[in-house]
Amino acid sequence: MMAGAKGSLMAAHSRIDELLMEVRQHAVFCSSEAQQQNARLRRLEAILIASAGATILMLLSLVLK
Repeated sequence: MMAGAKGSLMAAHSRIDELLMEVRQHAVFCSSEAQQQNARLRRLEAILIASAGATILMLLSLVLK
């Protein structure tokens, strides 16, 4: 009976180790995805600021003419 308990304990530890590896892999994947999304947001922000500035300049040129 003790051998069966040790076997199931070893199996549980093995499964926990596998789950820890999966969680670590998921954390690394999510981290890289977050970095990519932040880079996309920075590019989008730069584009929006530039287009807003261009729109303001065009409106000012119309008003001042």
